[in-house]
Amino acid sequence: MLNKMKALRLSQVNRVPAVSLAVLSIVLIGLTGCASSVTPNYYTLAPRVLPAQGGATLRVIEVLPVSLPDRLDRPSIMVNTAQGQAKILDNDRWTSSLATELHDSLSSGLQQQLGAVDRYSNGISTTSTVYRIAIDFSRFDIIQSTSPQKNADVEVEVSWIIKPIDPIQTSSTTKQLIHKPLSCRMTFNQNVANTATIPDMVSASKLALSRVTTGISDTVLAVEKGTSQVSNTVCS
Repeated sequence: MLNKMKALRLSQVNRVPAVSLAVLSIVLIGLTGCASSVTPNYYTLAPRVLPAQGGATLRVIEVLPVSLPDRLDRPSIMVNTAQGQAKILDNDRWTSSLATELHDSLSSGLQQQLGAVDRYSNGISTTSTVYRIAIDFSRFDIIQSTSPQKNADVEVEVSWIIKPIDPIQTSSTTKQLIHKPLSCRMTFNQNVANTATIPDMVSASKLALSRVTTGISDTVLAVEKGTSQVSNTVCS
């Protein structure tokens, strides 16, 4: 009888740590779940597109996928310091990869400024000249200043090529002007206003991209006119 009682007490003592460990594991899992349930903030570079004025489409463009360094092409917003340190902000993200954001925003902005349609994704046929646009960003870096005397800024270095594709001539069509390709580049810094919060950095990125859009739009117009003179850019 005494041996049975000792065995019972020993089993109860041995059971306590197992139960405690199970409870502790459940608590830790719950805490981990709470920590990983933070909802990220999402931002986009897409401009607000207004309805096109007039009925007829004036131009046809073809904006190819944007080229971007691998270090930048990610959904998370990346902030750099002047010393070269990079911070990946996993809780502050673009709505897609940065290359896709840049492409879609440039396409929308160019369609708006040129009164054009981008045929890259829909492959529409046309008898008009198509302006194929290849864009290469060497830099699109948000630089956070470590000095109170200097604002943060967005450093941009971008080049593009406008290649006009003229319609095939037939005996029944009027001879068209054969346009020449034009290659341009632009380098500038866009200051980040206010307190350099993430929304401020996104706003500065939009302003920087708007300047690039205007430069590319002006290049398309220059190709139409047969000139290589484009404001605020270097072309050849």
